Amino acid sequence: MPKFNLRRRDFLGTAGSAVLATAVIIPGKARAATRLKLAHGVGPDHPIYQSAEDFAASVAERTNGELMIDVFPQNELGTTHDVARQTQMGAVDINLTNPPVIETQAPETNVIQIPYQFDDYAHAHRVLGDTANAWLRELLARNQFHWVANYVFGFRALTNSVREIHTPDDIAGLNLRVPPEVSIKSALEALGATTQTIAFNELYLALASNVVDGQDNPLAVSYANKFYEVQKFAATTNHIYTASMMLMNPNSWSKLSPEFQQVISEEGLRTGEECQANLLTSEAETISKLEAAGLIVTKPDTAPFRELMGPSYDILRERIGNETWEKWMTFVEDGRTA
Repeated sequence: MPKFNLRRRDFLGTAGSAVLATAVIIPGKARAATRLKLAHGVGPDHPIYQSAEDFAASVAERTNGELMIDVFPQNELGTTHDVARQTQMGAVDINLTNPPVIETQAPETNVIQIPYQFDDYAHAHRVLGDTANAWLRELLARNQFHWVANYVFGFRALTNSVREIHTPDDIAGLNLRVPPEVSIKSALEALGATTQTIAFNELYLALASNVVDGQDNPLAVSYANKFYEVQKFAATTNHIYTASMMLMNPNSWSKLSPEFQQVISEEGLRTGEECQANLLTSEAETISKLEAAGLIVTKPDTAPFRELMGPSYDILRERIGNETWEKWMTFVEDGRTA
């Protein structure tokens, strides 16, 4: 009679409450392994990659190999937007992604990326994991996603090959690559940049050939993808927090036994917290690595940047809807004291 190896840990529950793992006995003969596809878009140096590997290994261990997670990193199964769609359709079971990738389908997801709304990582994590969590789960469910856990992609920073960035004036006139997300595009254009949409898997070549002057991504992503080889400057503008959430296809989730669902939930929450902690502690190290690779890294005061976000806020408020904007801002404010 196979027995699940459930570790005794305290976990955050689906909206932050503690859950204690308990032993589960599955009667009958050992079952053939169930296999699930998990896809994400980052490389081995990013905490998401490492936590996804930990998640897959832990799920296999706790289910004695009866539930196996096959991990496909670095956009192996398609672009970020393609894989999100594949997850909604069921071709991919689990996706570590940022919900605004479906903003053309669900404009409300842009609330996650309103520029300069979060004070720091702790504030962002309280909002996404607590004050706004139930609302987000309902929104995602309406768009064919089952929320499992929050990971983290990171606050976005700029790199470029033209000049150091200390003030918004230094951004004016730069030609910057952006993903096809209105929040990022509108924020950088509010700072005076021109923007160009380029697929992520084409970005390194675009930077190397000076198709664009620079790009914005969390520093961990810029380092993991070796953008330091084709850029000269980086700046911790922290203009937008980019989330990463573990989302499942609803049918893939509902087909799992309650025991498997419990393991997925608990290991997703555990490794999500691990990812968040590792990113936070590794950012200073990432800056040192970028400097060692030859980049000049500046840390500008973000207040003058925030003051210029009015045009971006107007665009996003209209796109998101005023009622949703106001509701979301209560979650953000509540997160300051949660």
